[in-house]
Amino acid sequence: MNTDFTNLTTENLSNEHLCCIIRSKKSHPGIEAKRQWLSDRLNEGHVFRKLNAKATVFIEYAPLETAWVPVIGDNYYYLYCLWVLGSPRGNGYGKALIEYCIADAKEKGRSGICMLGAKKQKSWLSDQSFAKKFGFEVACSFFRRNSTAICAKCQKSENRK
Repeated sequence: MNTDFTNLTTENLSNEHLCCIIRSKKSHPGIEAKRQWLSDRLNEGHVFRKLNAKATVFIEYAPLETAWVPVIGDNYYYLYCLWVLGSPRGNGYGKALIEYCIADAKEKGRSGICMLGAKKQKSWLSDQSFAKKFGFEVACSFFRRNSTAICAKCQKSENRK
C-alpha cells in the first residue's frame, strides 16, 4: 500500500490534483469552484487529505463549528467525505484515512467526530457500517424520502476540552 498522503494547504492547493465526485478529463468549472471554496475553508481548520496519486482516495473534514452542514455541536470534527474508489479499494486506505482523522481529533482535544450516514451508501451519505468499525455510534436518526440518515459520533477523545 502506498502510504504517501498529502494534506492540501493554501500553498499547494493550486498544484494538487483534486479528487472529488466531478470526474472529467476536461477542465470543469466545478473543480475550480471547489478549489476556491477549499482555499477559503483551509484557514478555518478544514482538512483535505488525499493519496499522493491520480486516484480517488481522500478524506475531508472540518471543525463542526465552521462546517457547512445542518448539524449542531461544540468541539467536534465533522467528516464531510471519506472516499476510496476503484482499484485502491480494499487495500486499507479508508482505514488509514479515518484513523488519521481520529488521531487528529484526539491531538487537537476534540470531543469526537460526527458525520451523516445511512444504512447503505447513498449519494452524499456514507455507509455507517464502516464508521462503526472505528467506534462510531448512532447519535440520532431522521427520515427523508424513505431513506434513513444517521448522525454518528466516534469515541470521545481522552483529551476533551
